[in-house]
Amino acid sequence: MIDIVINTKGGVGKSSVSSQFLSAYINRKTNGKVEFYEIDDQNESIKSMSESQILESNIVKVENVSKFVEESILFENDVVVDVGGNITAVMFLQKLKSLGGFIAPTTYFIPMFDGDQDAKNAADTFNLIREFDKDSKIIYVLNRCTNTSNQELMEREFIDFFGSDVLDVPAIIKDKNTFYIAINKNAIYNVVGKLKKTIMEVALDNYDEEYKKAALEFFADKSNQDLYKKTRRFMFLKEQSIIAKGILENEYDGLFDELDRIIKK
Repeated sequence: MIDIVINTKGGVGKSSVSSQFLSAYINRKTNGKVEFYEIDDQNESIKSMSESQILESNIVKVENVSKFVEESILFENDVVVDVGGNITAVMFLQKLKSLGGFIAPTTYFIPMFDGDQDAKNAADTFNLIREFDKDSKIIYVLNRCTNTSNQELMEREFIDFFGSDVLDVPAIIKDKNTFYIAINKNAIYNVVGKLKKTIMEVALDNYDEEYKKAALEFFADKSNQDLYKKTRRFMFLKEQSIIAKGILENEYDGLFDELDRIIKK
């Protein structure tokens, strides 16, 4: 399976969907490293995940997309493809169209925030995909929701996705092979980015011993600012690990099951 994360608009959370959510999903299925490909001649944002032991990262230049598509038949496991926004996304989809798409089963993920321009670009991306691929599943990802458990709030927040009869706003374009999932907003994504790891790895980190040792050292010498900072750091990392575990258990597990159901349809 090839999971392609793409939107012709930049800044919609493609990297967090691909390197955080989908990497965790595939890691849970395979219990191994995730083959991750970034197609972007400009940003190469995957380099910021340098501390990750889960991601097997690769950067593919747009000019090498044809070779990448040809070699994709050799992929043995699920892979994630994170495509840069704007012109990179358009060029990538045009190249796929000329090649007839991937031979391997493919699922497209279109992340979007709640703005009207996000919805327009998401719909444009949908149309570009359907020009050459009529059957693959397309999954819109409503990203950084306020509260996904409140459907009424989510429909107001993403009014340009769901549409509104009252305000005469049409729903975003869909077909029988189109679905959506929704991910909550959480500051943990900024933190794991600073740690250069995936949320899965942060959830598995255990700083209990380091925190206890640092705290004992500080209490023995409370005037030592370096020991104070060290203790605060391990306390902070311990707290973030707990938050990451909570997201995996209380949000991601349910999304993983939902994704399994979508893919099996």
